[in-house]
Amino acid sequence: MCRFIVGLMFIIVACAGNAVERDGFVLERDKTEELLNTLLRRATFDFNCPADRLHLRVLAVHDDAGPDMPKQVGVTGCDKQATYSMEFIPVRLGPGLWAPSTTVEGAWKLDGAGIAVTTPGV
Repeated sequence: MCRFIVGLMFIIVACAGNAVERDGFVLERDKTEELLNTLLRRATFDFNCPADRLHLRVLAVHDDAGPDMPKQVGVTGCDKQATYSMEFIPVRLGPGLWAPSTTVEGAWKLDGAGIAVTTPGV
C-alpha cells in the first residue's frame, strides 16, 4: 500500500510541473497557453479590439484524470462580451479513414448568442 501511495504522489508531483492555475481551475500549461493564444487572435478580429484590451476568463474545462484544458472561455473588452466553446473535431486521414480517437483538432466556436455590447459602468 505504501508503494502505491508513494507512486501516486510521484505522478501527482510530476504532472503538477506542467500545470497552471487559472480562474479556479488547474490546467495543462502548454496546451492551455496555445489554446488561449489562438482564442485571443480570433477574439481580436471578432471584437475589432486590440488584444491588450481583451480579458479571457476560463468558465469550464474538459475534465480528465490530470490537469484539464479550457472548454468554455468568456471574453470581455472594448465594451463587448462573448463566450467561446472549444470543439474537438476528429481528424480524417482520407476517404473513409479516421485517425485514432486521440488525434483531434480543436477550434473555438462563438456561442449562439454572439457578441453582446455592454454598457460601461453598469
